[in-house]
Amino acid sequence: MSVKIKNAARWSPAAAAVSFATCLLALPGAAGAAGFSLQAGYGRDNRHGVEKYEVSARWDEIVQWQLSNRLALALDGEVNVANWRALSSRPSSQLTEFGVSPIFRLSYAGEHVTPFVEASVGLRVLSHTEIAGGHRMGSAFQFSDMIGVGVAFGKARRLTVGYRFQHLSNAGIQDPNPGTNFSMGYVRYRF
Repeated sequence: MSVKIKNAARWSPAAAAVSFATCLLALPGAAGAAGFSLQAGYGRDNRHGVEKYEVSARWDEIVQWQLSNRLALALDGEVNVANWRALSSRPSSQLTEFGVSPIFRLSYAGEHVTPFVEASVGLRVLSHTEIAGGHRMGSAFQFSDMIGVGVAFGKARRLTVGYRFQHLSNAGIQDPNPGTNFSMGYVRYRF
């Protein structure tokens, strides 16, 4: 019985990677005529001594519900690649994060700016399960819960700045499951 459990644990990162790749391939087709933007962000988890640099591709307004002439709810899609780095120099370690997220965004179209709130539960796959000299995650597969605020401004609201609080964990699928919390700032440009 323990042999089967070990083999299942060995195959779970591969299964998560296949699911992730399938989501990545389906997202642009589902987005159709949605707006496309690129995003760069920086985040820190001071509790575990980790920082991350992230680049994302985003499809805005895959689906949009106009709640009033200024208030709208939209479903956006985002794929990301991030590099985590331990803040301590001993031992220096890094890992790579790959993610896909559906994002619900509630926005209010003002005269010159459009403020919004957003929330998401996405999927992540990590290249390693340990960073920062002992911060171990039980699996490479992680869930990403996120809430955020931001504002779009400029011509046609193409430039966005925002803040996100992001929590990653494997939801108790495999121990240990310490979770990681990032405070993140980002800038986005819509094409």
